[in-house]
Amino acid sequence: MAEITLTDYLLLPVYLWLIYKIAYFYRKKYYPKGHPYQSYFIPALTVKIAGAISIGLIYNYYYSGGDTFNFFYHSQIINSTFMRSPHAWFSLITHRADSNDLVASKALSDMYWYDDIPAYTTSCIGALIGMFCFTKYLVINVIVASLSFIGSWLFFVQYARQYPNLIRYVAIAVLFMPGPIIWGSGLFKDSFCLFAIGCLVYCIYVLFERREFKISLVLLLSVSVMLLILIKAYILILLLPLVFLKTLLVYRKQLSNYYENRLPYYIVMFIITVSLFFIVRRVSHRVSAEAVQTTLETIKRQKDYLLHVSLLSDGSAYDLGDFDPTLGSILSKFWPAVNVTLFRPYVWESRSVMEFFNSFESLGMLLLTLYLLVSRNIFKTVKNIITDPTLIMCLLFVLAFSFVVGVSTYNFGSLSRYRIPGIPFFMLFVLVLLFKDRPAAAPAAAEGNEVAAEAQPVS
Repeated sequence: MAEITLTDYLLLPVYLWLIYKIAYFYRKKYYPKGHPYQSYFIPALTVKIAGAISIGLIYNYYYSGGDTFNFFYHSQIINSTFMRSPHAWFSLITHRADSNDLVASKALSDMYWYDDIPAYTTSCIGALIGMFCFTKYLVINVIVASLSFIGSWLFFVQYARQYPNLIRYVAIAVLFMPGPIIWGSGLFKDSFCLFAIGCLVYCIYVLFERREFKISLVLLLSVSVMLLILIKAYILILLLPLVFLKTLLVYRKQLSNYYENRLPYYIVMFIITVSLFFIVRRVSHRVSAEAVQTTLETIKRQKDYLLHVSLLSDGSAYDLGDFDPTLGSILSKFWPAVNVTLFRPYVWESRSVMEFFNSFESLGMLLLTLYLLVSRNIFKTVKNIITDPTLIMCLLFVLAFSFVVGVSTYNFGSLSRYRIPGIPFFMLFVLVLLFKDRPAAAPAAAEGNEVAAEAQPVS
């Protein structure tokens, strides 16, 4: 049964008009003519919206279903209770449904993801958005794409400020990569993760590096952290310490500029190190060896199960080889896992149209990486990395994230979605290293305009 109806097509132009009306007003206010970011704003929003519509049409008419419509199905069930019982609707949204409530009980009986917190959270956000658009799939998709764009845009603004001579390449890395455009725009978990990641790194940058305190940024940071906890907590676990590490390294550079000796920096480092020691010591008492072993065995069982299911379903499985449920054995798959996340599927491994599309993105990233390795002096490249806190953060996050995703997915179709939070960091890392030492393309006046007209996207 088709989830996209005639009403979707009738309502879609109205909501697109409203979204673009807001977007043009925002651009005119914060990025007027002559601002170096101005030319990227509407095109970046447009490709996100086009991606959301395209992936919805593909899943509806080509696949006749999929995860995005499963999320939407739950959103429909939640919102169907509102007219009969607002209390039941609210209890479902807050995941506190009472089985003794007849309306809530009926809704619960129709759901199969209620106890799957990440999936159900995605459905609840879809339901909340649906309350403003009659719970129509295509309209929800374009609104989700707009939210995802906000996160990507804040991510772009932060690093465009840090690399004012590389704005075009930062835009390519963050705003115009095909994977995040397609898989990070519709009603998917990853769309909300992109929103949360972009907002998180931007808020920490403004609050801690620029030291500009704003209540709105604190609230946005809190929402971003909560979203990642509910949807994909491992991203927060990997990213948050690295973002603060980057902030610490920035402080170190600033202190070295203001003081001939670095005593204040070493005092701060000592305090942080001692604090972390006691935190780790306290946590270690709660994490037994049995718990660690159980986690490793779970990873092993999940690998065997996912690989088996992928082989039976559509043949788009990949295998990193067998490993034992021990830390050393799992870590032995580190580089194969990183490779599969960033550079596979290879073109000849594609078994479907969508995999063929994904393989070209992988091929492009592989060729860029090889070009970086052969065209740049290795010692100068290493120096550029270790002297740039942003590149250090990007490299560490990409390696850790790619390992976790690669060692736990075992299906190219799922991998194409799961890897997209890492793509902006990887592309930013590669493109900055490739073009960082090139002379500025824009005249000094353009940089002056950027500083003078620097927008405050969250005020």
